Amino acid sequence: MGSESQPIQLIWGCRASCQFEQHWLLELLHPLQVQQVEQLGGELAEGLQLDQPRVLVESGLLLLERQPAPERISQLQQSRRQRIAQLAALGPFAVIHLSDEEGLDGDQLYSLLPADTPIWRNFPYPRFEADQRIQTFPIGPRREFFGCVAHRLASGRSYPWAFMGTLWASGSRTEAVSVFLRALPGGMFFGGRHFGLGLPLPAYREHLLNSVFALCPEGDRHLDTFRLYECLQLGCIPLLVDRQAMAAPLLGPDHPLPLFAHWRQALAFAQQQLASPEQLDRLQQQIQHWWANRKAELSSAMRGSLIRENPPIGQLD
Repeated sequence: MGSESQPIQLIWGCRASCQFEQHWLLELLHPLQVQQVEQLGGELAEGLQLDQPRVLVESGLLLLERQPAPERISQLQQSRRQRIAQLAALGPFAVIHLSDEEGLDGDQLYSLLPADTPIWRNFPYPRFEADQRIQTFPIGPRREFFGCVAHRLASGRSYPWAFMGTLWASGSRTEAVSVFLRALPGGMFFGGRHFGLGLPLPAYREHLLNSVFALCPEGDRHLDTFRLYECLQLGCIPLLVDRQAMAAPLLGPDHPLPLFAHWRQALAFAQQQLASPEQLDRLQQQIQHWWANRKAELSSAMRGSLIRENPPIGQLD
């Protein structure tokens, strides 16, 4: 059977509908035939197919809560141990880990896995580099940003820059916006003080389609953000301040995205590019070409790894 017709089974050890990365994973696994099974409890689901490569999806979403109840963490760990033990008893499987931003869930999860389990995780951190089982992939865009979009040339867009999102009292987001608002008026800015109270996604998407640059400050703890990949999907040019040297392990060594030491430097670059429409369009096209190739390479690597290192074991006797 060819690799493109190989069926694969995603066993969700978390509620799939609560994971923003669900549709990104399906995009990366395309054109494989994917069967999705939720297995939130400790017992194997009846729909589990043992003649297909099996991939367990685990989430660190609970650890993103400010103060998760200890009993909830204990319950998660108990059901996870049962899941892993039962899958390991049936044979090899792989893991896709939708980690928390600090990687704390990885510190707990990986010690529970069989020694040769292939792992794909997001949010790269240096402390995981020594584990040869682990490969990383970005958290990607959300579902609303997939599909065919007619990208508008950068030189023909209405807003020189955009930032739409929650502003904290301090930090990179507030600094980025204040620098650009003062020196480069006419950008698309919408800020809020509370998470989840931003623009509706259709309006957010439309504004990005009309923006040349997108300010992409790091999230709470990492440069890996939905904003970055949603900007790339819609043809914006991301502006990144890489204070913690996260860009190379996240984007690869040959990415063309402009990186800066501080936001004033990013502002100067944006002003210089905006003064040359032809140069601006060339940069946009270079980044779009790289992003298309990056997605294709990630997809090929993930599909190949999950099938090659995680063969089906056949029906049990």
